[in-house]
Amino acid sequence: MACPCCGASITLGVSECSCGARFVGKPLDEAPLKVQRLGPAMTSVLLLAIVVAVSLAFTKWLAFAAVVVLWSSWRAVKLARQDPEWYGGYRTAAATLSVTILASGILGAYGVSHIPRALDNRRIRQIAATQAAMYHVANELEDYKRTFGSYPRNTQELRKVNGESLPADYWEQSIKYQSYTEAIADGTNPSSLGRIGLPFNNFELRSAGPDGKLGTDDDVIMRDGIFFPNSEVKKQPAVRISADR
Repeated sequence: MACPCCGASITLGVSECSCGARFVGKPLDEAPLKVQRLGPAMTSVLLLAIVVAVSLAFTKWLAFAAVVVLWSSWRAVKLARQDPEWYGGYRTAAATLSVTILASGILGAYGVSHIPRALDNRRIRQIAATQAAMYHVANELEDYKRTFGSYPRNTQELRKVNGESLPADYWEQSIKYQSYTEAIADGTNPSSLGRIGLPFNNFELRSAGPDGKLGTDDDVIMRDGIFFPNSEVKKQPAVRISADR
């Protein structure tokens, strides 16, 4: 073996070298020293903590990122099983994997049960955005009526005043406008509608709704500033109107 001080070759087992260096212990074994790696197991625990914290701080839907925790903890368990001398933390990784699987199952059940509510809330937001656009048009119609004494016959007359076309609904479809002013001029008797308890409507704004087809039940309809479902509008007496062309 070589002397660690001068590098001279010495016999194994001697107590000192010719250079005066003394050996205070047996030479170290040349076999590599194995230290268990806890990185994979600790990484899975850290990822689980991050996913939980982010989900609580922002939105519960971010908890679906638990799939990353599942992969990380499964990998840590696999490594610890295959080579326990090099990789430790088997119990920690296995516990993390079990907790993540349980939490993922609960989250999945929760998500599936709330899908209808989420879709309904989305539909409500879409309709609310369309109704807001209709309220804006209704205010312009009222301004037009205060100025000219009646509602415009069609959108072309309204555009001549404000220089704008009717806004689109949430689904990027044009909002339709119809005026009942022409029906009054033609001699239609509004009192006949009053006798059966229905007010005479002077204008109508209509959106085709999410299906993009007019006349279906998902239409968004405003008459004189009030919203009606299409099923109720169909029950009202038919009045000849000036359609928007």
